[in-house]
Formats: sequence, structure tokens, C-alpha cells
Amino acid sequence: MSGLSLPVAVAQDDAEAPCEERPVLVELFTSQGCGLCPEANRYLGELDQRENVFVLAYAVSYWDMYGWTDTYARPEYVQRQRTYLPRLDVPRLYTPHFVVDGVTDAPGWERDAVALAVGERLTAMPDSPVITVADGPFGSFQVTLDGNAPEEELDVWLVAYSPGWATVEVRAGENDGLDMLHYNMVKSMTYLGNWSGGPATFTGESFRRYGTVAIVQGANGGPVYGYARVAPSEMATR
Repeated sequence: MSGLSLPVAVAQDDAEAPCEERPVLVELFTSQGCGLCPEANRYLGELDQRENVFVLAYAVSYWDMYGWTDTYARPEYVQRQRTYLPRLDVPRLYTPHFVVDGVTDAPGWERDAVALAVGERLTAMPDSPVITVADGPFGSFQVTLDGNAPEEELDVWLVAYSPGWATVEVRAGENDGLDMLHYNMVKSMTYLGNWSGGPATFTGESFRRYGTVAIVQGANGGPVYGYARVAPSEMATR
């Protein structure tokens, strides 16, 4: 598998030149027990068709008390959403909850607000590091960073996700009897460490049969400054 590097947007000297669009990460916090989440899941798949937009979905477990245990949920995904709340001035956990590049958010039932947030972030021009993901020793991935850190410290994450659509038959709760569509569901996430600028390499494990994305963002749920991703290994899918 060859390394992939994130293209960096460069400001134009010509004031009349159009702004380049930068890669944007859209995250959805969703649940199989949430009646509004099936439509939000479908919309997430639509957003992924936009140029320079990449999406991930995290299943949360706090709906499980209503009769159905979410088959994708893990405690760390709830913690990721919880970490975002103070920065986004969101008073409580809820679903469906869209977070755009860690800097803005919108409820999943407000498509226009989500689309506006994505559009505004696409034309933002924050400083971005160069990120490369390549094969490491013993089946690991190596994430290499270089450039200036936009903040004093940034967090580096390695996330495995199941690419594309999947269907789960829900047998209880608000979505009882529904064959519920899911898109780019996160399967695991690993904190690799913090980065403060300059060349650095991090090593982490990921499941080769899934897609993998390295995310660099401000510490403790701060803005996303870049990501790089690799497709599932051909060897692992045979």
C-alpha cells in the first residue's frame, strides 16, 4: 500500500482568484435506537458524494436503555461526542448530531444547517499539516506529519471504518422492524499521541479489512486541521 498525503490549500495572492476548497471531515453521531437517525444516516451518504468531503459515523450507546442494543456502539464514541460539547456550546448529548471539522455542528434533522456548515468550512483556509499514512512494521500503519502546528498541541487519531453502506435489522426500540442503513461506520479509534509541529512519525494498529483515516485536530475535541486515508487492503478482503 502506498502512502497517501493530504493536499494543502494555499492562499492566493490575487484577491480576485477563487478560494480553493479544502478537505472537510463531517462526523455523525447516530444510534439504531433513535427514530430520527435513519434519515440522517442516508444524508451522511449523500454528503460523502461532495468533492473534498469525507464522512464518518459513530454509533452511541445511550439509546440502548430503550430496548435495543446498538450493534456498532462503543463507549469511546460517546466520549468523543462528549468532548466536543463544551467547545460547540452544546448543552447535552443527542442524536443525530453532525459535527463539521470540529468547529461547528447542527442537528441531523436540519439539512440546510448541515449543508451551510459544510459549505463554509470548504472555503476556510486554516493552516494544514502534511499528513502521510503508509505501511509500518508487523502490519501496523505509520502516520507521518510535517509542517507548522496551528495550535500549541494537536491530537493525532487513527480510525478504522467500514466503507460504504451496511444494513442492520433492528428488532426493538423506536426503529423496531426497520432494515436500517448505515454509512462509513467507525469500527475502532486509537489515540496516537500529540503533535506540536515539525517532522514526526506515529505508529498504530488498524484492521486492514476496513478503511483507515488519520485525523489531526486541536487537543480535546478541537478543530480538525487535516486527515489522510487509505482504502482497505486488497489482501485482507480476499
